[in-house]
Amino acid sequence: MNTLKLELRNTWKSIVIGALAFCGFTFFILAFFPSMQTDAMKQLAGAKLEGIDPVLLAAFGLGELFDFTLITNYFGYVLQYLTIAVMIFMMQQAVTSLVKEETDGTIELLYSKPVSRTHIFVQKGLANLFMLLIVLAALDVTTTVGYLLFTDFTLTAAIKETSIFYGSIFYVGLIYLSVGMLLSAILKSSKSASGVVIAVVFGTYILGIIGIIVEKLSFLRYLSPMEWIKTQKLLNEGILSVEWLIGISVIVITLTAAHDIYKKRDLRL
Repeated sequence: MNTLKLELRNTWKSIVIGALAFCGFTFFILAFFPSMQTDAMKQLAGAKLEGIDPVLLAAFGLGELFDFTLITNYFGYVLQYLTIAVMIFMMQQAVTSLVKEETDGTIELLYSKPVSRTHIFVQKGLANLFMLLIVLAALDVTTTVGYLLFTDFTLTAAIKETSIFYGSIFYVGLIYLSVGMLLSAILKSSKSASGVVIAVVFGTYILGIIGIIVEKLSFLRYLSPMEWIKTQKLLNEGILSVEWLIGISVIVITLTAAHDIYKKRDLRL
């Protein structure tokens, strides 16, 4: 039994709808960029930011008072919020991937087939990975096209910049998918998944903000994957070694724990 194909067949509609929504929003944002290059919009943006505390600006990715007439600054700022939306959407898929069979009453049908729990776990994990790749690939293509249509970027320059953006988002996505798989192995019902997902994604995002605003709690930035890939930091420093170490450790530990818990779980048939 190919659980991967079954999982993709059951979720393809939501993935297509989600990808179209994200891509549509991205294209609209990029299409608006030429308007940001007018003197009036530049003065308006500067006036709005002038009286805000620099620390607060840094917390929201505006540490150097971004010049929004530059596409990297403009789209990079919006991208952090698009990333939050993508992480919520993809983590929702991961959190429901294992537990939904029990909630929907289809677990008995699944276990009537000659498959092991390890097989189900691996196949559903691969399905989550494949869905993340589809969404990010669609966004990458849309962003590249938008760069070519609405900026003076060449194809090579556009591909280079969007690859940096979405490559880093892919790394962060793997972390949230892994945590989602662990939660899916723990939760008793998929009905509570949405609240848990929002709490995890926004909770880690807020930890990063607190880490910037409160100097004594600066270590909290290392617990916020979203903070690792804010555009200004990403282009200047990249993802730091400690962030790679933390992220990979979280992925390995959560997936191992999720697999062990799922294998021992008493399933409600």
